[in-house]
This record gives sequence, structure tokens and C-alpha cells, in this order.
Amino acid sequence: MKRMLATLAVLAALPAGAALADDDCRVSPEQMQSWESVAQLAHDYGWTISSMEMDDGCYEVNVTDTGGNTIEAKIDPATLQVIKAKLEQFARDTPAPAATPAPAAPAN
Repeated sequence: MKRMLATLAVLAALPAGAALADDDCRVSPEQMQSWESVAQLAHDYGWTISSMEMDDGCYEVNVTDTGGNTIEAKIDPATLQVIKAKLEQFARDTPAPAATPAPAAPAN
């Protein structure tokens, strides 16, 4: 009986989880901030914009950061919050971080 109730609880939660997983921006045109605001946000982050577009109701920008890394960011058009950012490519000129040696074991 407990197993059946647990299964029913999981099945009941699936539609809610699918709705929460939806990352589309649902904003009315009156709430949307301008493309210039998105460009200013990118400038504030130190990003150089290579392209901007609308995708699933969100602003999507492809940028290069100050380290030369290429990033794709999805931005809420009402709040200008970065919803998701994905590193597309590491900068080629950036050296790999140096390995840090493990701390020495304490002496007894």
C-alpha cells in the first residue's frame, strides 16, 4: 500500500515538474525591456556581443567575456536576469590553471 501511494505521489508531481522545467520567458510586450538595455547589461558584465536574438520569448545573446571565452546567455526580457548561461568555447590564449599540490599529511 505504501509503495502504491509513493508511486501515485511521484506520478502526480510529474506534470508540475514539467511545468517548472519550462524555461521559456512568458512576458507581455509592455513588460519587455529594450534591446539597448540588454546591450547595457552586457557592457556592465564586460561582455562583447557578437549576436542577439529572441528565442522562446527570451533574449539570447552570444558574447565574449573579458577573458576571451565565448558564452551563450539567455536573459529574461522583463527583469534582465540571466536565466541560463552556457560556456561555448574557452579562450585559446588563456593558460590552464596551475595544479595545486595536495597538503602534506600531518606528522604523528
